[in-house]
Formats: sequence, C-alpha cells, structure tokens
Amino acid sequence: MSYRTVIAYIRSTQELQRIYRALALLAQDGEPMHVTGLYVIPTPVIYSDASGFIDASFYEGHLRHHQKNAEAVAHLFQEQITRYATTSEFLIVRSESDNASQTINEFGMAADLILAGQADPDDPDTQITPLDQLVYNTKTPTLIVPYNFHPPRSIRQLAIAFNGKYEASSAAFDALPLARHCATVRIVWVNAPKPESEEAATTVIPDPHRDPDAPREAPEIAVRLQQAYQRHDISARIDLIPSEGQTVQDRLRAYVEANEIDVLIMGAYSQSRLKELIFGGVTRSFLANMPCLTLFSR
Repeated sequence: MSYRTVIAYIRSTQELQRIYRALALLAQDGEPMHVTGLYVIPTPVIYSDASGFIDASFYEGHLRHHQKNAEAVAHLFQEQITRYATTSEFLIVRSESDNASQTINEFGMAADLILAGQADPDDPDTQITPLDQLVYNTKTPTLIVPYNFHPPRSIRQLAIAFNGKYEASSAAFDALPLARHCATVRIVWVNAPKPESEEAATTVIPDPHRDPDAPREAPEIAVRLQQAYQRHDISARIDLIPSEGQTVQDRLRAYVEANEIDVLIMGAYSQSRLKELIFGGVTRSFLANMPCLTLFSR
C-alpha cells in the first residue's frame, strides 16, 4: 500500500522546493508514484472605481503575473520531478473563483493524496488559497508542508492525534502508507472532557491525577485502532498524555516536539468550522503553527 497518485498544489518556485523535500520522503518506499503538479490561477476580485467603471489593467496585470509565475514553476517542476516520481504531468488551470480550493479538490477526487505547502509570510504568492478552506472541503487526505520545513532523513516517528471521532479514525487509516515504514507509531489520546463544546479551544485534556472522569487506561476505541494497525503488521503504542493545565493543541504540540515526531496525523474539523472560527480549535491552531509535516483528513 502506498500513495500512487499525488496532486502537488504549487504556488511559487520557493514552495516547490519544499514540496520536493516532502516528495523525496514519500518516494523512499520505492513504489511507483504519479505526481500531478497543479498551478491554479484564481479569478481576481475586481471592484469598480468611484465612477462605476472597472479597471481592466488590474485584471490584465493579475493574469500576466500568474502566467509568468506558473511558467517558472512548470519549468522547475519538469526539470527535477523525475528524481521523485515515476511519471508526472504539470497543469496550469484557471479557477472560476478567487479561491483555488474547489479546483484543487476536484483534481483530488481522483488521487490518493493532496500535497500542499503552508503559506510562507516571506513569499506573497503563497498567501492565496487559505489552507483551512482546502482542508475543510476535501475528502482526500491532505499532507501540509510547513513553510520552515526541515526534512528528516526519513519518516521514522509518526503520531496519530486520536480522539475517538470519525475524522480522527479516517485520518488514521489514510495514514497507513506512511505508518507501515515507520520505526515508531504512536496513538495519542487527546480527547477533551466536553466534546463539541464551544470551550474546545481552552478545554484541557483529561488528567487522571486531577480529573476523576479522565481515562486511567486506554479507551476501548483506541485499543481497537491499535489492533487494526496490528492486522496491517504495524506495531502502534497508545500514549495518554496529561493536561498539566494546558489546551489540547498546546499539549499536542509539546508532545510532537519532545518526541521528535516526523509526521503528525490529524482528523480535521471534528467540531464545526464555524465554532473553530469563533472559538478557535486544534485544526486551526495547527494550520497556523505547524511543528512538522501534518496529514489532515475529514
């Protein structure tokens, strides 16, 4: 089992270098892989001036910029992609809206994986297409590369942020092609005491030493996931981490850094996107501050 068809969404030549580093990790299993490089030209939002006329020069400048940028990305892609993929293609497509996420997701419906980069504050071209919309709207697992990505030699340490919900379960099984080559797979129980609560951004992980309702042993659903992984010949351990008075996202991020996790697996938006937008949440927190390669799945 491996990712055989990958959509690589690329917005700049700088971002392409990060995408290449992630593809190099995916290619280490030696399995055939087809990579479609995708550059999406969004339709600009044009406002009329005070006289009621539309400035056509803005539209023309927008297209010129993206066409030039797309050609530079395509040239670099075609020059180096044979190092990472068995077969490949590069597509430049026009989006019908100012957001490329719908177009990316349409291509993702015929792929095993979408590969994209976190927006780089020093690279304006990566500011288009907010990743929260891409992750929220797709049913294809999406591997996000941090903008300050320092790749490991190989993916050896994998952690699954598991809370017993559908999204987390979907992510765990979408991650099987990554997990089967890892030295260590960890199922990290991070369920908050009040699921789907509006206080999810500030609710802490249950601590058996402080919270009498907190689990003192691995929940049954986590054990079942562990057993399912064993049937794929993957040995996974279950870690229950204490809250220590911190939020779910802070404790999870600290866990990732302390254990030198190479890739984190997460279910995305197990509470509604509106609640995450208003109150915050684990998905939005990790999209904004990503400590390592992160696979999101819904």
